[in-house]
Amino acid sequence: MQSRAFSGLPIIGLLTLVYFIAGKFGLMLASLHASASPVWPPTGIALAALLVLGYRAWPAIFVGAFLVNASTAGNVATSLAVASGNTLEAMCGAWLVNRFAGGTTAFGRPQGVFKFALAAVVSTIISPAFGVTSLALAGFADWANYGAIWLTWWLGDATSDLLIAPLIILWSIASKRRWNRREAVEVGILLLLLFVLSEAVFGGWLTISAENYPIAFTCGAIVIWTAFRFTQRETATGIFILSAIAIWGTLHGFGPFAEKTENQSLLALQYWTAVVTITAMALSAGMAERGRAEEALRESEARTNLAANAANLGLWLWSIPGDELWVTEKWRKLFGFANSEPVKFDRLLQVVHPGDRERMKQLVQHMFEHGGEYESEYRITRPDGSTRWILGHGSVELDERGKPAFARGVSRDITKRKIAEEELRESEARFRTVADSAPVLIWMSGPDKLCTFFNKGWLDFTGRTMEQELGKGWTEGVHADDLDHCLEVYGNSFNARQPFTMEYRLRRNDGEYRWLLDNGTPRFASDGAFLGYIGSCIGITERKLAEEKFRLVIDAAPNAMIMVDSAGVISFANAPAATVFGYSLSELIGRHIETLIPERFRDRHAGYRKGFLSQPSSRAMGAGRDLFGRRKDGSEFPVEVGLNPIHTTEDLFVLASVIDITARKQAELEHERQNIELVRVGRVAVMGELAASLAHEVNNPIGAIVANASAGERLLAAGKIGTEEMAELLADIVADGRRAGEIVQGIRTMVRKGKARRSLVQINDTIDSLLRIVRAEALGRNVTVTTEVDSDAGQVWGDPVQLLQVFLNLAMNAFEAMTALPSNALCLVIRADRNENGDVLVSVRDSGPGFPSGLAEQLFEPFFSTKAEGTGMGLAIARGIIEAHGGTISAENFDGGGACFTVRLPQAKEDNSQAA
Repeated sequence: MQSRAFSGLPIIGLLTLVYFIAGKFGLMLASLHASASPVWPPTGIALAALLVLGYRAWPAIFVGAFLVNASTAGNVATSLAVASGNTLEAMCGAWLVNRFAGGTTAFGRPQGVFKFALAAVVSTIISPAFGVTSLALAGFADWANYGAIWLTWWLGDATSDLLIAPLIILWSIASKRRWNRREAVEVGILLLLLFVLSEAVFGGWLTISAENYPIAFTCGAIVIWTAFRFTQRETATGIFILSAIAIWGTLHGFGPFAEKTENQSLLALQYWTAVVTITAMALSAGMAERGRAEEALRESEARTNLAANAANLGLWLWSIPGDELWVTEKWRKLFGFANSEPVKFDRLLQVVHPGDRERMKQLVQHMFEHGGEYESEYRITRPDGSTRWILGHGSVELDERGKPAFARGVSRDITKRKIAEEELRESEARFRTVADSAPVLIWMSGPDKLCTFFNKGWLDFTGRTMEQELGKGWTEGVHADDLDHCLEVYGNSFNARQPFTMEYRLRRNDGEYRWLLDNGTPRFASDGAFLGYIGSCIGITERKLAEEKFRLVIDAAPNAMIMVDSAGVISFANAPAATVFGYSLSELIGRHIETLIPERFRDRHAGYRKGFLSQPSSRAMGAGRDLFGRRKDGSEFPVEVGLNPIHTTEDLFVLASVIDITARKQAELEHERQNIELVRVGRVAVMGELAASLAHEVNNPIGAIVANASAGERLLAAGKIGTEEMAELLADIVADGRRAGEIVQGIRTMVRKGKARRSLVQINDTIDSLLRIVRAEALGRNVTVTTEVDSDAGQVWGDPVQLLQVFLNLAMNAFEAMTALPSNALCLVIRADRNENGDVLVSVRDSGPGFPSGLAEQLFEPFFSTKAEGTGMGLAIARGIIEAHGGTISAENFDGGGACFTVRLPQAKEDNSQAA
């Protein structure tokens, strides 16, 4: 439906007011019943409003109808029923017109007018059905008079749709007609005549109008004239004027429709008005349709002449019995005829080239005998002596006796095309010569995908003829396993007009299939028109065999192997690669390598890849960087990648060996975490052993402090101590207290988690501290402790507490190793000196049974112990501390018995920097 946008409530309010005023006017003409009038303009107004404004205007119809009826007769219920019927009638009529008659364009064709009339007649049944029935049920209408009231109501609504709706719709549409003075005068005269005749028939001017003579048909002539000469808008306007005058005259008793009662008079008038309206509007629509057809014909003729001139066509028409030729100006120019020169067939034959003249005569004779269409190419000689090629196309029509009546056709200069065709033939001959001498297989296809040429090399290879290979014949030689893929690549590339490269096996003339590399390129004319494809093939059987061997080797590799070309496209991948990245092999091949790299690294990887291609060499990828791969599901995992360039005659490829190191990375992280905890746990584990050993040492200074203090008290009480003796006693107490504090501080530092502070440590001092700590333990175990400390044992850069912890652990292990020996055989030797490289060596040797052979390295592993109740942490922690100081720790058994643990530490320089 073509409807105009309107601005809501203001338009609805205005439409409601118009409907109300028109309704009150219509009810002024009601005589049979207060609510039924044979003249009811609101119906046409409502239908036109819905067609022009759209269905959204229905509230205005409902409200207007309700107000009209509520203020006339009946009650609220009957007014609502009437309003509902009027609204539904308009909605139904609008839907029928939109659905079947073309909406607001219904009056453009006679069929549309009749469909509009039918829609109006059918839809207006609704309102009287609702209105009369509701009034009768409520007691406001007599059931005995139901039929007469219903007929009056329906005829008033139907006539209004036929008369008022077209008038409003046609005037709401902008007219394309441009009026001139003559037409304006003519339409003015027509309207004046219509007014005069209408007044004469219905206005009582003449005596016969007062006597009701049937002279209404005289007005129809003016209406018909208007329909023939002007548009539907003027026709509808004239009918409206005629109807208005006729209603006025009939109400005053004039005209042929004046009956006994006013209602009967108006009913008869409305019947006549409906017939005149449908007839005149259909006639006007027919004239408009004829005008459009004539205009289309004129435009078609103009376009034909324009196209003929633009295409350099000469049109001609030959009346054969009289041998008269009508030709266009373009034809005369083509053939060199003067404008005033008569054209006869014999004169035309004189212009035709002697070499084509006889053939032209035979063609014309064949046309005369059989009729039909023909086409021919021939040469003519122009007045200036030049020769031109002409393409003639025509047809001959025979009369009822089978004799040729006339012929019509066109002639076109095709000289340039003929010259181009000759040049093309020469070019094709040169191309065939070059193609046949080429050492490759060459083919060509047209824009329809069918092959049109194969060179001698192709035909010799396949052992087939050109006719066998043309079209789709070449596919018969393609291996069955390769044919579908071959046709798919060819078809997809052809549709996209893109170059392609594909590999397939083609049967040689001896029956053996050989691998070919086929490169196809689209061909285009100078104007961009697609001409087809040209392709060349080279043999790659030897390369395919080498690739197969290479593939077998790579497939057997345990690592993921991926081969990438210089553009970064994967050309090969083995089964482990598919497993690692979660793709199938078919999905990997042809995929860009950046797909296997996490998105956060992709933008940089292209630069890395270009850098490698510029200086290709076998090396590990991403030295100094953590590398990650990306699986199909988007998950990432750490990898190690080895790159190897592979040079071929076609391209530079890169073979990448990819190892998933997820397990290794997890193991390293776990090992690092365990080492961190190992040091911490070791400190705590050793703390118990260290605390037990240090308890004696702490008790000694405390005991000395208590003894000195007690002695001082006794001497003071006896008055036998002087100032100097008291000072010495207090000095001893202070020294013993500091000693106990150092021991406690050492324990705190040892068990505190965190990085120990480094300082310059004298090995001699560390050994002395060790001896003080283990002295009590040695005495309790009856172990003889011997030291062999070089006076120049040296100094190291380290944590004194951690180093003391290591030596204490070794000493305590030695004590425990000698538990089962007799007391006279218990001996512990602590040695400190330097080797030939200047490194500091500290060894702890016991006289025990030693450790089982072959366990020298296992002793330092976490949780390994040769003791039944050992934790296996002490030596592991000791090795971690020594290695953190840049040194080593080792163990060995002596032939004479006992085990020796040796610590090597780098010698520190005098400037407190760690030695290299």
